Amino acid sequence: MISKARAAAGAAVLSALIGATLPGAALAQSVSGGTSGGVGGPGVSASTYGSGQQTTTPDGSSIGVQGGGEATAVDGSAKTQSDAKLNERRAMQRSTAAARDEDERARSRTRTVVREGEVRSRTMSMYKQHGEKPEREMTYSVTTPEGTTTKTK
Repeated sequence: MISKARAAAGAAVLSALIGATLPGAALAQSVSGGTSGGVGGPGVSASTYGSGQQTTTPDGSSIGVQGGGEATAVDGSAKTQSDAKLNERRAMQRSTAAARDEDERARSRTRTVVREGEVRSRTMSMYKQHGEKPEREMTYSVTTPEGTTTKTK
């Protein structure tokens, strides 16, 4: 029996238009970025993703985030969760996914924040098999109008 939990991309999608619409698209400054990641083994897997964007024009700005995740366990349990919050100045999104059975565990989480013309996103994933050390990976990204910086551990 396969246990599957999925948070659809639209589950944690929020965006708000602040001010007027974007009539001067040629004058618009847009910043978008995000991270994704996942881990898995023979019986379990978990992955998450998140992204954000901010567009600014002389007439106003828009800000938004989105994300989700997926977890699968062949003989065990799987769970995902996504939520997002935003106000006029900041948007934040968080997604988690976890799967486990008797011998294995997989977990992934992503957090994305958009504020002050900058998108910061971090995804951390972990896989552990019984009796072994956990395998971990992390991706961190910062996107500004000048470019994107990404670090992976």
